[in-house]
Amino acid sequence: MEILKKCGMEDCKPVCTPMVTGYNLNSHDDSSPVNQPEYKYMIRSLLYLIDTRPDIMHVVGIVGQFQANPKEIRLHTAKRIFKYLQGTQDFGLWYPKDVDITLHAYTDADWKRNVDD
Repeated sequence: MEILKKCGMEDCKPVCTPMVTGYNLNSHDDSSPVNQPEYKYMIRSLLYLIDTRPDIMHVVGIVGQFQANPKEIRLHTAKRIFKYLQGTQDFGLWYPKDVDITLHAYTDADWKRNVDD
């Protein structure tokens, strides 16, 4: 996968989930700052993929909220998404151009665990 190469994650060990279950990122993070342009590049790359990989849409939205002030914990979370992609390269949606498609989606939002709002 070309995006894994560009982000330096082509040899990473795959994981089975894009984010650690039960872990919450918030704006009150005391970890050290990281390179903002590198973090933004990683987020843009992930945003490009969500059209065909809806399984990462939620977690990409979470890490994308912190582009103005990226910290080390948030960078590790973004890298975990790439590790997930490494192990699930055969997942995704394929959109044939000659077929009418109706896509139905369901979600289970858990707003009470959001400590920022």
